[in-house]
Amino acid sequence: MTWEAFKIHTGIMENKKDLLLLIDGNALVHRAYHALPPLTVPKTGETVGAVYGFSMMLIKAINDLKPTHAAVAFDRKAPTFRHQAFNQYKANRPPMDEELKGQLGRVREVVEAFKIPIFEMDGFEADDILGSLARQATQHEIETVIMTGDADIMQLVTPLVKVFYPRPGGTFSDAVLFDAEAVKTKYGVSPAQIADLKALKGDKSDNIPGVPGVGEVTALKLALQFGSVEGLLAHLEEIEPARLKEKIINNLEQLKLSHHLATINSQAPVTMDYDLCCRIARYDRGEVVELFREMGFNSLLAKLPVSQTEPPVLPAVSAPISKLENKHVTIRTVEALETLIKQLAGAKTLSIHTEGSSSNAMAAVLSAIALSPGEGSAYFIDTNNNPTMNTEIVFSKLKGLFENPLTAFNLHNAKYHMILLKKGGINLQVSFDSMLAAYLLGDNPLGLKELAFKYLGLEMNSSEAAAKTAGKQIALFETDSQEKVKTACSAAEMTGRLSVCLEAEIGKWGLQDLLQKVELPLVPVLAEMEANGIKLDASILKEMSGRLGGQLHVLETQIHQLAGEEFNINSPQQIGAILFEKLKIPGKKVHGKYTTDASVLEGLTEYPIVKFLLEYRQLMKLKSTYIDALPELINPHTGRLHSNFNQTRTTTGRLSSSDPNLQNIPVKTELGREIRQAFVAPDGFILIAGDYSQIDLRALAHLSRDAHLLEAFRQDKDIHSATAAQLFGVPINEVKPEMRRLAKTVNFGVIYGMSEFGLEQATELSRQEAGKFITAYFEKYPGVTRYMEETRAQARNKGYVETLLGHRRYVPEVLSPNRQTREAAERMAINMPVQGTSSDIIKVAMIDLHQEIKEKGFKSKLILQVHDELIFEVPLSEVEIMTPLIREKMSAAIKLDVPLKVDIKSGQNWGEME
Repeated sequence: MTWEAFKIHTGIMENKKDLLLLIDGNALVHRAYHALPPLTVPKTGETVGAVYGFSMMLIKAINDLKPTHAAVAFDRKAPTFRHQAFNQYKANRPPMDEELKGQLGRVREVVEAFKIPIFEMDGFEADDILGSLARQATQHEIETVIMTGDADIMQLVTPLVKVFYPRPGGTFSDAVLFDAEAVKTKYGVSPAQIADLKALKGDKSDNIPGVPGVGEVTALKLALQFGSVEGLLAHLEEIEPARLKEKIINNLEQLKLSHHLATINSQAPVTMDYDLCCRIARYDRGEVVELFREMGFNSLLAKLPVSQTEPPVLPAVSAPISKLENKHVTIRTVEALETLIKQLAGAKTLSIHTEGSSSNAMAAVLSAIALSPGEGSAYFIDTNNNPTMNTEIVFSKLKGLFENPLTAFNLHNAKYHMILLKKGGINLQVSFDSMLAAYLLGDNPLGLKELAFKYLGLEMNSSEAAAKTAGKQIALFETDSQEKVKTACSAAEMTGRLSVCLEAEIGKWGLQDLLQKVELPLVPVLAEMEANGIKLDASILKEMSGRLGGQLHVLETQIHQLAGEEFNINSPQQIGAILFEKLKIPGKKVHGKYTTDASVLEGLTEYPIVKFLLEYRQLMKLKSTYIDALPELINPHTGRLHSNFNQTRTTTGRLSSSDPNLQNIPVKTELGREIRQAFVAPDGFILIAGDYSQIDLRALAHLSRDAHLLEAFRQDKDIHSATAAQLFGVPINEVKPEMRRLAKTVNFGVIYGMSEFGLEQATELSRQEAGKFITAYFEKYPGVTRYMEETRAQARNKGYVETLLGHRRYVPEVLSPNRQTREAAERMAINMPVQGTSSDIIKVAMIDLHQEIKEKGFKSKLILQVHDELIFEVPLSEVEIMTPLIREKMSAAIKLDVPLKVDIKSGQNWGEME
């Protein structure tokens, strides 16, 4: 019977009868732990993946089944009656993973918060307790569903007891409900015969011996023939063939023992307290919310079942909705707007939230503005479909208020709102960005809704959640007007409340300078850089698209010829079948399926078809991701391409690019350079780039204080040749190209925590040679060794590492009992201060150059930041001024113990800069 069919059959959806939900606590925790990816609480590093999975499955069961009663059973550590009967019972099971063991206490907290009683008892397993509770419920004619991942529970199925069991490898989102008919279909026997089947064939997982030589087929035959183990023992002479009879007779005591071990004892001395078990309907929602807040289970809040003890949660802030609506004032006329502006003219702080038609600010159309001067008060200005007060009028009226230097403006994701307002001529100076502050504090996720829940304990609807209609995501300006007012005003008010809280946290952790002198000043730089955009010559990409289309067709024909048949080259499943089954190329399976990842195929390039497949994939990716896609992203109003530069996406502090991602265009391939040639300077302008030379290694030299690195950079030596000279013990002028290549690999590998295996894979060295080479590196550069040891120690002692300017990355995983997790965290800890310091440097350079350009009134524009490179669009008349200025400001951004070296390139397009 399916889940939905059962709900309809029992009338649970209408709450027509009592239903007892019994939960196998241990089975659900194990299922969640192994079915879901690891999950940790940011900063603390507490592992909570199994707790999350358990909570998710529990909530789903409560919401879907709507049980009137519920109980959870857990195993105890004490030996059971089965261990007393057979000391090898479950002896071959590995010990519980430490990461799972540490989560069991939290799981119990979740159960207790839902007011679900826990049953457990020394001497009995959870199965026995579940069976005993189900038996008692049956005596009272109460229908029961047992939620478990343990197939042994199937023996408890009766007309009034059913088992909810997940599909292999999954959680309960696609589980199956087993009644007697379903049990018979799956196992070939009735529920009452499940223990007999297990007793005959044994069970390796529980170490139940069974009868030697009796397998699945024979056990099923005997169970069907004799009905039960008791029936078989009463008719031993009827067993055929004679060899089977002999096996059973010779192992009678073992068979009886196995049956005793396999049978659930439904007479455990536990008592079903129906009043206690029905308290689930009266659970304290606030208690569950606080627990989920502590563990970061924000996504489960909206799914919490309604408690009879309190009203449903409202989609705003903490006050009742009627009270909030009185404080949410909608401005509909110019007169009302002018009155509001006079009223707010002297405000010390204003929190602003804008709503646009798109998450891409440059493509968005403003639909509403919400203002909040303080807690409990907000004003809504609708600019969408308002004929008496359009966007142009609103902008002109608000300009003076929003540009008042005496008012502090708080925003969340300030860059987005600044770009929308900039379109109307408003230059907003942001005083505080709650998203940026939370990012510096190490929070993730950074949504207003999640942060309000974490820091203020308040639940609210995000714009996205409020804008869901009939399961389809739509823009907020298309939703019901009352919902629009409620959501936007709540966002503005919550931004203000969060700003107060987060500003205190920033001060507590000593991050004021980083926020106020680097991250906040960078916001208008990025906003302007996005608004500037870059000119794209679409005709170059169109020609490339046609040419690559022809090459792809040729490759497709060659691949099909080598395969001996046509197939979908973009289907990993079909590729796997062709390569590893039909052509018998050696491959490996992951979860029962052949993997065709590039890392696998790159090891098989001696096969021509694999070589062609890799080439096909590379060309197809470039064509679809850049060559065909970029022209479609040109803004119709500006005629330029506008990438989104993200300040809060990376853990190192580096900026990232999206929609489109311009940082991932290949730089070392001919096709990559050809794509870059499509990024051009307009007539009368030229592109100038300032590119930091080996900035990560210079940051490493400063942080590690290694004498050899410092000397090499101070004397402007080629760092890779200098390293090769140290490692090979030769003068620098005798370093050969292959020596330098190897030294370069190690230099950059050290920053990323490269292991012997990593160096072996990246070079032609053997594992032993790679190990010796890395050992030699650390002997020659003791400062680097010291830096790594100190960084690991800081990560372990403080829980975080930091850059030169104080940007932090929390790495609680360095204390993980799992070796792989711990070592990966140590590599991240070593890498982050280096990359993060490089990021600090380029951010400061961007701010300094932006300020200088504004103060001098230059027409030059910063249009791109790509890794360690800043690209400017410069009028020909300013080339002689900007070239030295770029070098000067980038070189002096942050003073290190080694000089910052900047290479200057220029050209009419990005791909041919010299």
